[in-house]
Amino acid sequence: MKKITINITDEQEKFLKLFAAKHYPGADDNLLTNQPIHVVQDKRYSYIPYSADIEEHMDGLQLVFSYYNNHWYDSETELVRDYYKDNMPTLPIKEPKSFKELQYQRINYDDKVLYITDYKDYFEAHGVKDITIAWRDVSYDDIAFFFILEEARRYMQYQKHNLKEPRTYTFSAGYSNKGEYHHFWELLFNIGKQLNKVAEEPEYQIGDIHFEE
Repeated sequence: MKKITINITDEQEKFLKLFAAKHYPGADDNLLTNQPIHVVQDKRYSYIPYSADIEEHMDGLQLVFSYYNNHWYDSETELVRDYYKDNMPTLPIKEPKSFKELQYQRINYDDKVLYITDYKDYFEAHGVKDITIAWRDVSYDDIAFFFILEEARRYMQYQKHNLKEPRTYTFSAGYSNKGEYHHFWELLFNIGKQLNKVAEEPEYQIGDIHFEE
């Protein structure tokens, strides 16, 4: 054990105190994680072009639709409705049936009979052109890292103009991590704990670490 004297700024003091106050063992902000680190993540979408040949490998992914690449729809019937509103607003149209309702049926369209086997047939039968179909995959990019959960949440507010669909995600240091992380985490926590002790009890004497203004 060594004794050291350090100088800290007002901001450092504020965050050390907040860290110790919010992340003591068993604190709610730890989110049941030992010595957590909190990450602000932002949702990112990627799109895999639709093909009936690979459909069986896409379980769990949302199939989405677009025409003229102006908007992604989660529902094929919603796209058909909007397509007719945009392109043939005076044409009366009944509520379109879903793909599942029409699959493996024959549909008369434009003086020909179409057999509906996949989504491309479905949209052709409705006269929808320039259609894009894809599976939407969702992932999260790590954006910013915090010791204090409250600061991670505050970041999402003051950076919301740069974020799309942010969330906080809490990590542990990793299984059987014997590196520096735990030592540094405990060091910062103990400094903050002693600073809070001094603030609560002015007569309290810090033993192992001395602070100078």
